[in-house]
Amino acid sequence: MEIILNGEVKKVRAVNIYDLVKSLELDSDGVVILHNDEIVKKELWPARNLKVKDSVEVLYFVSGG
Repeated sequence: MEIILNGEVKKVRAVNIYDLVKSLELDSDGVVILHNDEIVKKELWPARNLKVKDSVEVLYFVSGG
């Protein structure tokens, strides 16, 4: 299916946010996911299903000094 990932159309096989994070090989401890402009808590990722043309934004947290 096609979703909008960080502003770009992308084909994915993932059916939910959890699967998407795993398929993109993201560090789940270092990201925040917005699904259709709503922050999704990490514990809800498996229950948040994706649909065609959904918008997903991945925000990365980094620390430094």
